[in-house]
Amino acid sequence: LSTDGIAINSQYNTLNVEGFIDMPSTPSLNNDSDYVVLVNTSQTVIDKLHYYSSWHLPLLTDTKGISLERINYDHPTQDASNWHSAAESVGGATPAYKNSQYTNGEGGTEVTVSPEVFSPDNDGYNDVLSINYSFDTPGMIGNVNIYDSRGRLTKTLVRNELLASSGTFFWDGITDEKEKAHIGIYIVWFEAFDTKGKVKKYKKTCVVAGKL
Repeated sequence: LSTDGIAINSQYNTLNVEGFIDMPSTPSLNNDSDYVVLVNTSQTVIDKLHYYSSWHLPLLTDTKGISLERINYDHPTQDASNWHSAAESVGGATPAYKNSQYTNGEGGTEVTVSPEVFSPDNDGYNDVLSINYSFDTPGMIGNVNIYDSRGRLTKTLVRNELLASSGTFFWDGITDEKEKAHIGIYIVWFEAFDTKGKVKKYKKTCVVAGKL
């Protein structure tokens, strides 16, 4: 709900363009703290929230344009721990779409890579490596680095990025030196941590293949 859905579409990656409703006006809300109340046509209160800017992730230096997202709609609305800053990996907001930090509390599939053998030769078949993640803890900060078989850093893919509860990063086989990675085995090092000191580390292998 907004006064200008087109403007929001231009600012964010909106995956549900049919989910926008323009209104003649909307109440102005303070950034630091304010109330939001949802009522039906009979003026019966469906839900209400008193939000605070302090609920944002403390590690963020600037929260402008970043939404506060409800983690689970089955949990109490006013529970501060049920709110989190939207992920940087989705642009800071997911208007008209599922919250980036949503989790139902069930265990995620953690980290996987596919295909394990890929050939970045632009022939349309297995050209890109997908690094998929899914956590049951929202608000993780992620680092993803690619190393060769000798342990040398080949590609810094992600550095201290606020992650969604689940998502995918891609490696096109290009190194930090803007060169095509040599044929061989590579290690994907995925590290995720939160502000409470919880750390998750994953080491996955993949193979850069090519025509001889």
